[in-house]
Amino acid sequence: MLFQKGKMRLRINSIYHLLMIMFVLVGFSSCSTDSFSGKLDEGTIEYEIKYLQDEKQNPLISLLPTTLSFKIKEGNSIQKIEGWMGVFQMAGIAKREENYKSAYLKIMGEKYVFETTMDGPSFGFDDYPKMKLIPSDSTKIIAGYKCKAYDVYLNDSTKSAFTIFYTNDIKLDNPNCTNPFQEVKGLLLQYQMNFQKIPMKLTAKKIIKEDISDDEFMVPDGFQKVSKEKIQEVINNLM
Repeated sequence: MLFQKGKMRLRINSIYHLLMIMFVLVGFSSCSTDSFSGKLDEGTIEYEIKYLQDEKQNPLISLLPTTLSFKIKEGNSIQKIEGWMGVFQMAGIAKREENYKSAYLKIMGEKYVFETTMDGPSFGFDDYPKMKLIPSDSTKIIAGYKCKAYDVYLNDSTKSAFTIFYTNDIKLDNPNCTNPFQEVKGLLLQYQMNFQKIPMKLTAKKIIKEDISDDEFMVPDGFQKVSKEKIQEVINNLM
């Protein structure tokens, strides 16, 4: 009898230790995820790019980047896309406290940067004609963040062209200074825009809370300062 009780006690202790090990492993697994859904003031938002044309309409689609990286820290931001196995790289930097904004482009051996103030002209997207934003009742969870919405109306149309979603839980002043929706005060996590007349839809897929180096917000060495028109000329020659 005593032997049976001792054997049962040993079995209970074994099950207890097994459950504790499982608990620790599950806890470790959940803590090691890259996703983050709290208030964010430093980190990376990774967007998936979907092009709203197919390759039959535009053969260049198959060569274009499918992700956009957006990093933030202390009022600074940089959005960056890369393609053609690193041969093509384009980025937009905004330093709000320094009243500085720039766009740089690397293609093959050519490296150009256009610099201006925060109120200066942007580069990389096409302006929407006669755009009107109307608050929507729609909400959506994107990459763990609750988002509110605007319906976007173009060309005096009475029918919305599409809906954009934004969050107020990412801390960044003037968060949309590098896209067509500067009047939206929250950071956009899903939106559409035209890049060089190519329509695309961007959706945040992963939000990572991480330390960002100050060097991320510096234009790399070797870039020649040029006008916006010069960078546009290079892009036109490519497309």
